[in-house]
Formats: sequence, C-alpha cells, structure tokens
Amino acid sequence: MQPVFIINPTAGKLDASVALIPQIHAAASRAGVKPIVEITRRPGHACDLAAKYAASGEEVALYACGGDGTLNEVLQGVIGCPNAAVGCVPCGSGNDYVRNFGTQAQFLDIDAQLAAKPFAVDLIQTPQGYGIDIYAAGIDAQVANGIPKWRRVPLCGGTTAYTLSILEAICSTFKHRLRITADDRRLEDTFMMLAVCNGQMYGGGYCAAPHASMADGLLDVVLLKPIPRLKLPGLLGGYKRGEHLAAGDAVTEKFKPYLTFFRTSKIDIEVLDGNPLITTLDGECSPQLTMHAEAVRSATHILLPPALAETANKTPVLAGYGRVTNV
Repeated sequence: MQPVFIINPTAGKLDASVALIPQIHAAASRAGVKPIVEITRRPGHACDLAAKYAASGEEVALYACGGDGTLNEVLQGVIGCPNAAVGCVPCGSGNDYVRNFGTQAQFLDIDAQLAAKPFAVDLIQTPQGYGIDIYAAGIDAQVANGIPKWRRVPLCGGTTAYTLSILEAICSTFKHRLRITADDRRLEDTFMMLAVCNGQMYGGGYCAAPHASMADGLLDVVLLKPIPRLKLPGLLGGYKRGEHLAAGDAVTEKFKPYLTFFRTSKIDIEVLDGNPLITTLDGECSPQLTMHAEAVRSATHILLPPALAETANKTPVLAGYGRVTNV
C-alpha cells in the first residue's frame, strides 16, 4: 500500500511540515517503504490531491496531516474509491476526529501510522458534502464560528477556545423553531442546538454522543431546548463529559427537561422561523434553512494505529480491501 502524506502547512499555529517531513522519511526508512509527501497550497487542494491518488486504482494510504478540515477534504476526495484508506496525523488546533479513538500523541507516532490497520466506517451524507464525525447546528455552530478568534489568544487551546466561545454565544439570544422528521419520528419545537453524530467527540473534546459508533449504520441525534443562562454553565461540564446520557441511552435526570436523544438512519430538519441555521459539518460552517443527513454504511476506509484498532467501537476491520471481518 503506497503511503501518501498530504500536509496542510497552515493548519494549527505552526507550519507542521517543518518537523513532520523529517519524521516521515525516518519512519518510512525504518519500515522499508517509500512515502510520497505533498504540501497543500490552497483551500481544496487536499481534496484534489486525494482524488488524484485514489483515481490511480492502486491501494493507497492517504494521511491527512492537518486539522479536521484537512481530514474532511481528503475524505471528500476518496468517496467511491475502495482502494483508498484515509489516516489522520493531527496537526491542527481542534483535532476532534482523533479523540474518538485515542490521543493526539498516538496519532502523531509516524511509525505506528505506517503500521495502521484499515477499517470500514460509515459517513454522514449531507447536501454540504460528507462528514465523518458530527453535523451540528444552532449554538454549537455559532460557537464553531467563534473559535478561531479565541484560538488567536495566547495559551488558548482547542478546549479552552471552545468553552470561551460557548460562554460568548450564550450571552446572546439564540433559538430556532424547527420541524424534525427522522425515520418514523416527527416533532416541532424550539431548540438552541442539535448534533447529528456519527462519532462521539467534537468541539475540542466535548462528548456529544458517548455511545455513538461509526459502524452501526445509525446517527445519534442530540436535541437541546433553550436552557436558562444561569443553568447552562452548570450543565456544560456534564455535557462535555458525556453525562447527559446514561447506560441504555437514557437521558440523565438533570438534562431531562431540556434534552431529547434518539437514533435514526436519516433526518430532515426544516427551519420554521425563517432565520437560517448556522450549521457545521466537521467544523466547516455554513448557513442553511434546511438540513438533511443520512448514514452511509461502510462508505470509506480509515486507518488506525494498531494499539487503537482493537478498541475502535468494534468497527469492522478489513482483511485486505475485499473482505470484512470483525474485531
């Protein structure tokens, strides 16, 4: 399998290519492989590069070296290409995707990356493209829009920037009247945020869907009604730790007045008050009056370091690209 490292030099606060390229060549020499290293030059370039290598028809391991946005671009480029597997070397500011499986340090181990195992996982299909982690809207997306500003503050990392952006957002009035249709479920109500989850983690380490799996063909949906401002900071820590859902997916007592949870294979959301929702798909933001999401089974292959492969949500692991076996 040909390893291709696609590096975004503008992800994060420093140019990751300076330190990463020597590490890649040293690890590749130890593994006895010859890597290809590409540096992105513009928005969308990672997608174009991934599509070029995936279109070759040869088995390729495409490592997105950057943040969640770089990973998303690489994923868009390999849709429909079963010969391509996508890995992540987290060099961005948030790096939420890797939190679904392990630590940033584990994914920064290039020796482990070159020994990574390919897995079949689901994706979220939306009108804005495919996502692998979480499709969110409401106050969460407003928060995502505000994070870059806070990250420019010294010593303000991913989780801190996310928390400060939340506190800024809740000082404004934010709610939408929505109509939600999901499989056989239909409801209308006023919500301040929603998250449609294939993965568990987002927002610099917040666990929106603690029981989500990327391989069950279902999306975990979290809907949150407006919470009084004085109560929201107290609930925020519990939400970050995934304490809003107990065993068996029951909503915990302190969240019951505000939170609705269910699973679905697809969902449609319509804004009834005429004010566009700010949506975010794996961190990429846009305003929308409607949302649609559906789970696409085994839509792509990801690469996980061996130490993480055995506990990856019992995700099906590929024995080659033609046959799927269970961990």
